[in-house]
Amino acid sequence: MSKPKRTYTTDVRKDWQDTVATLLKTIDRHIIYNGNTSDTNDSEFHIKSYHVLKQYLIDLKDWIHKEEKQKGDNNE
Repeated sequence: MSKPKRTYTTDVRKDWQDTVATLLKTIDRHIIYNGNTSDTNDSEFHIKSYHVLKQYLIDLKDWIHKEEKQKGDNNE
């Protein structure tokens, strides 16, 4: 699979774009695995992991926006 082309123009986003992409793929994988299991323990693991990663992604994006604002960068 080829890497998608990203056109972010701020240094802050450039530094974190691969991490964000990996997080999104990992979140999606937990959703898929949760849907494919009938084991309650596995399901709980995937649901918990989904929520932890989702919150981390939200926090990271908030931090990125704050950093861009402080540096005068804006890519929105």
